[in-house]
Amino acid sequence: MTLTAAGVGSLLAGCGKDEPGGVDLKNAPKGPIVLGFSQVGAEGGWRKANTASIKKAAERNRIDLNFKDAEGDPARQIADVHSFIDARVNVIAFAPVVETGWGQVLRRARDAGIPVVLTDRLIDEKDTSLWVSSIGAEFASEGNLAAIYLENEYAGTSGQVNVVEILGATGATPTKQRAQGFAATAAKSGKLKVVDEETGDWTKDGGEAAMKKLIKRNKRIDAVFAQNDDMGLGAVIALEAAGKKPGSAPKIVTVDGTKAALEGLVAGKLTYVVECSPEIGEPLMSVVVDLFHGGRVQKRIQSEKAVFDTQTAAEALLDRTY
Repeated sequence: MTLTAAGVGSLLAGCGKDEPGGVDLKNAPKGPIVLGFSQVGAEGGWRKANTASIKKAAERNRIDLNFKDAEGDPARQIADVHSFIDARVNVIAFAPVVETGWGQVLRRARDAGIPVVLTDRLIDEKDTSLWVSSIGAEFASEGNLAAIYLENEYAGTSGQVNVVEILGATGATPTKQRAQGFAATAAKSGKLKVVDEETGDWTKDGGEAAMKKLIKRNKRIDAVFAQNDDMGLGAVIALEAAGKKPGSAPKIVTVDGTKAALEGLVAGKLTYVVECSPEIGEPLMSVVVDLFHGGRVQKRIQSEKAVFDTQTAAEALLDRTY
């Protein structure tokens, strides 16, 4: 059984109630809206599409975008946020490279009266007043959906299903939560067993290298859970080089929903893809405008989600923009 997009919606928690966070939103600034945004980097197709969405939406909404690329360096990203505070931007937004180390700089932003918005990923800070809103996917649910699909695929078989997992960057929220979601669902029946894992750092080359190591260490691999499309497509290369038939033996489940992944589904190289839409530019700019004018914003805003198999991928490719 394959989950539909409607079925996905029933599994996800709703957005939180409107909350102003820790900034006085009633004293709206005057003049042009300036947004300081720090991006994780440009590690793959999803991230590039995410950046394009943000830049396009800023231009369409006539928001002055001060964009910086952290290139995967946490220290550089913190320095970017400090520079936004020094520049007195109206709103700061960033996609965190890692979860930790944000308390000091975000307290400084709050003291300066500059609201902060998290995008794509979350941070590990107990004081949730340090940011007014976060926009992105529910990563644990993506892992859940990947495991549910494999549970259904192997429902009529006996014995353990050996799964290897290709992880994203160490310390990143999606890496941790996608793994936790998959493990939580797999543990319910015990049929799926993650027998090994390797880090692929979100890239196609990283996924290929990780898969080569996993093949060497494991005699039997029934399924691969790659935490993003690029790593899954890299795994395809390694599996084919080893004489395997990726997409069927083993089955490959990935997360993101990029055009390249949907093409991989149609070609039979991938088996199932869980969407994590990078197109969050418009929701972000809507929050920025509301903050500028002193409005209340939702503390948590979820991005769009769907799931794809070989049949539904072909239709989705007709209007896929990333």
